[in-house]
Amino acid sequence: MLLTSYRVVPAVYRLRAVAGVDSYGDTVESWDAPERVRLIGATVQDVRAEETEGTVRRVIRGEKALFVPGAADLTENDRVEIAGEVWRVYGAPTVRHGLASRVYTTATLSRSSG
Repeated sequence: MLLTSYRVVPAVYRLRAVAGVDSYGDTVESWDAPERVRLIGATVQDVRAEETEGTVRRVIRGEKALFVPGAADLTENDRVEIAGEVWRVYGAPTVRHGLASRVYTTATLSRSSG
């Protein structure tokens, strides 16, 4: 009998604000119905950091690392949806070119509140 184990990777979507109009008729950024594009092949890892203050040890949560194959259309103004949770892109995403690996985009995500 062959036993295999695998992990189901949730779909990852890039959310981008669209142009809207405020009550004065001015064009503004709107998150009411953002543009939603699936990031094919994207994976997400939890970031775990520990701080030590004397004898007190604290684990910091609320960050994830995003990896997307290729040069993804992702900016620091975007948000990312993972399994129904919305995360903000923290800082500018980086496109990496490896000598022995393919091109991929990385970004740090922080939890969005609301």
